[in-house]
Amino acid sequence: MSRARGTTAAILLAVAILSGCAGLPGGIGGPPSTPTAPIDPYNAAVATAEALGDAAARAAAYYERGNLQLDRGATTAALADYDQAVALDPTNPRAFNNRGLAYAALDQLDAAIADYSEAIRLDPDYLRAYQNRLSLLEQRGDLATLAADYAILAERDPERAADYRYREGVALAGLRDRAGAQRAFDEALRRDPQHVDALYERGLLQFAAGQLADAIRDFDAALRLSPRAANAYYARGLAHSAAGDPQRARADFTQLLALTPDDPAALIGRAAAAHLLGDDTQARADLDYTLTLPLDDALRQAAETLLQQLDGG
Repeated sequence: MSRARGTTAAILLAVAILSGCAGLPGGIGGPPSTPTAPIDPYNAAVATAEALGDAAARAAAYYERGNLQLDRGATTAALADYDQAVALDPTNPRAFNNRGLAYAALDQLDAAIADYSEAIRLDPDYLRAYQNRLSLLEQRGDLATLAADYAILAERDPERAADYRYREGVALAGLRDRAGAQRAFDEALRRDPQHVDALYERGLLQFAAGQLADAIRDFDAALRLSPRAANAYYARGLAHSAAGDPQRARADFTQLLALTPDDPAALIGRAAAAHLLGDDTQARADLDYTLTLPLDDALRQAAETLLQQLDGG
């Protein structure tokens, strides 16, 4: 514990003892003691630190009171205390992080991100500050910074490295950095070969690149680990269709429909596969049912176009 934190703790203890003395037994008569409000010792600690004039002790007292205010939901008061704390001691990363929480609670996101960033600069191993910044970067859709933060966290928090690398890959895929995303998913799976989400996302990446056999292998592995992963059945069905294997495609869409019977995309996919296999009865039944469901314009057009093909149009 630093000297300033120790001083603040001693001040709080002394205030608590003095407050408790008023309620000790042995007095004759008189009204019962007034309960001490939770914030009173913190106010007293701030006043005592101010009287002492020690900047470090003052900073610690404001920081501790800010923490209590933040926990109580008194966000504006907490922010004022953290302002004092960081002005008096600009080397405390936790004061910046917690002020960032207060800013975030007040929807001042730029200020919150700036404080989390300063906390990280002061303490590059401060995982909580990274995590707090990431939550806001996700809201902002700042994929480049997200990817960079996840890469750093993978190095600084090895126990969760597989998940961080997976998330880095998702961000890089969103930036259309296929090579970077591939490396991140590969690294996630090196650290955890059973990371289902990384298998699925890497499969999508490979499917988009036309690497159908690799994509199907990843979807196969994902489904062995998670047999009820509806999205993987759909993606594998598309991959089988693109690879010219309508039989396996129809099987995948059928598996998906066993899990989600009213999935219009799966119904259209199965209808297309059935048509390629010469089973227009199945195709028409799927399309007729699809058109009874709520559809967006793209799905409705796909179903109607396929029906026209069945009718020879």
